[in-house]
Amino acid sequence: MLGNQRTWAAALCVGLGMVCGSSALAHTSGHVTTTAKLAAVRETAHADGVLERDEAWFWDGETLDGQVPSAALCDTIERCPVYTLTLAEGGVRLRVGIDTPERTDTFVVDVIDPDGNVAGSDSTSNQFNSEVLVEQPVAGDWTVRVRPDNVSAASFRLRAKLETVRPEDLANQGERHVLLPNLRTVPPYEFTFVAPANPLNGLYPPDTVNPPLEVAGIAPLSCTADEMAPVELGGGGAVRCLRFTSGPINLGPGIYDMRFSLLEDAIAGNAYLNPQEALSRTVVGPKLQALHYSDGSVEFVPAGTYSFHPIHFHFHDDYVLSFELYAVTDPARGGLQRVGVGSKSGFCPADQLFGDWSAFMQGYETPGGDTPLDSCFSPSNGVIGLSVGWGDVYRWQRPGMYVEFGGQPNGRYVVRSIVDAENRALETNDGDNLSYAYIEVQGDTIQLLERGWGRDPWDPDKVVFSGPGPAQRADKSGSGAADDAASTTVTVDGGGAFDARSLVLLAALPWWLRRRRGATVGG
Repeated sequence: MLGNQRTWAAALCVGLGMVCGSSALAHTSGHVTTTAKLAAVRETAHADGVLERDEAWFWDGETLDGQVPSAALCDTIERCPVYTLTLAEGGVRLRVGIDTPERTDTFVVDVIDPDGNVAGSDSTSNQFNSEVLVEQPVAGDWTVRVRPDNVSAASFRLRAKLETVRPEDLANQGERHVLLPNLRTVPPYEFTFVAPANPLNGLYPPDTVNPPLEVAGIAPLSCTADEMAPVELGGGGAVRCLRFTSGPINLGPGIYDMRFSLLEDAIAGNAYLNPQEALSRTVVGPKLQALHYSDGSVEFVPAGTYSFHPIHFHFHDDYVLSFELYAVTDPARGGLQRVGVGSKSGFCPADQLFGDWSAFMQGYETPGGDTPLDSCFSPSNGVIGLSVGWGDVYRWQRPGMYVEFGGQPNGRYVVRSIVDAENRALETNDGDNLSYAYIEVQGDTIQLLERGWGRDPWDPDKVVFSGPGPAQRADKSGSGAADDAASTTVTVDGGGAFDARSLVLLAALPWWLRRRRGATVGG
């Protein structure tokens, strides 16, 4: 009862424009002084300035530009913002996460204990998100330091939670049960008709070495060589490629874990050469899904095929994503006509993106991965997958990230991204595998009108995405997703602006409702 009273009291304070409490963003000695206050929405709506047990804070950071290669150079080359977190007693783990819209920008997060020691550190190198985990944190004033290791006019946001129960421990309680993934997609974005200039555009690293093929404002090609190659030679036969970025997310209680071994399959005669798709699936073999149970046991079941992609130069989880293009024939009622498709893309995903910014569910099982030393490259011990709560995107530069647009006129279109369209993976929900982007095409100009989860903009259960980055969700819809744009933070500095309506809503909602799988808040 007391907790409910504190919740509503805090909500009332915010609604009336009162400052009920704050937590300073105090720069430590030797750093630039700032008078800013912690912009945070607290899940339990405490107003005492202390991060309580099982409480979560979210706040916006700054925009930074530069390279600070070590902490010793902080505030000489560029600022290293420092934030104070006062922790309550009794937490078993402190989580501090960072989010940035571009994975080409690298921030380093240091979490410093009350004695001044770095208790944990992580970076966003080739990632949109990273997180520092500190076990058994002591009560007192902790410091979070954000260092712009290599960023270009990059913004960031932060979150923190003091856990009393680890989510992975909670998932394993009770009688033995299977922990399945739940696959969703990043709604398409970053649309272009410009092909990448690098002929090895599929190789690692992906983003920084794949500039668009454009000279003096002229883009001669929209498709890559393998996409344009004749179908009979294993190419895609593409004419005009509408390119975009998308990828898979795992929001289930279990990891997405696919296994293969080309050497064993070759010896057993289960793998075969595939000249019909020589430019995308040179060698094909059977893939197994590892089903993880709450008691730690694992079972393996057939789950389609894997293949070797000669352009990406690693193994793929076949057909995990499919793309479709629809012309909008009736904007008022949502009439659609399918006019194009893309390749059924294989993926080698890595844990690079939080699927849900508001849910502290991210695990660190790290199956698979697309770096040169990870198991997507292994012919004998192949693993392809995503940890709990993580996702990834293939950007528009990668081969296969397109739908055929040849012969289509100017107008409005819907691009759909579908994960596991053939239902080869066992997951908790096969009914939420669609995402969409609503666009307008005028010549070579593409305007993104809306993107989200669902069939299209007219889907009554859609969840709209908004804001920078691949996975920020911004619209409250029938699925229970709530606002995750500007109204998810409030500046409690005595004079800052806020969205009182959103704060009252967030403070009033019970914690269990906002953490439910079907009532996700934020992104």
